[in-house]
Amino acid sequence: MIFKKIAYLTQANADQIARKWHYNGQYSFYDMENDPEDLEEIITPKLRGNKYYQVLNDKDELVGYFCLERLSEEKVEVGLGLRPDLTGHGLGLNFVKGIEEFIQNNFNYRITVLSVASFNKRAIKVYQGAGFKIMGSKMQKSNDGVYEFLNLSKTMNR
Repeated sequence: MIFKKIAYLTQANADQIARKWHYNGQYSFYDMENDPEDLEEIITPKLRGNKYYQVLNDKDELVGYFCLERLSEEKVEVGLGLRPDLTGHGLGLNFVKGIEEFIQNNFNYRITVLSVASFNKRAIKVYQGAGFKIMGSKMQKSNDGVYEFLNLSKTMNR
């Protein structure tokens, strides 16, 4: 298992994600420093609120994070990130399933949605492997440009 513990994101770990996590190649798109709005949200406690969670391994090392944005009584949007040195090693599905389990055990959401840059074939494969279905796409401003994002959705088993 990639992680052992989920808790609210601490300021120290928010700063680590924001300032020290750098992805290779096209995935540098996900570096927080490339999106001032996301950067500001994750490093500012008031903006971050209680919607960001850290994922730790059995040595209490930060391995990932996720954010839950309530869209309705039954629907939540998930944003997530795996530590850069852990990506591309087949850990994503276990990571996503762990987040799903956390949501099911702690909330009453029936539908989980997420969006992903259309170039990120690795993540799309993971999300589809976890049972998410592509529901469409949208052009979205991000990182000083406009990019296509796929919208994915999954109905939770209750």
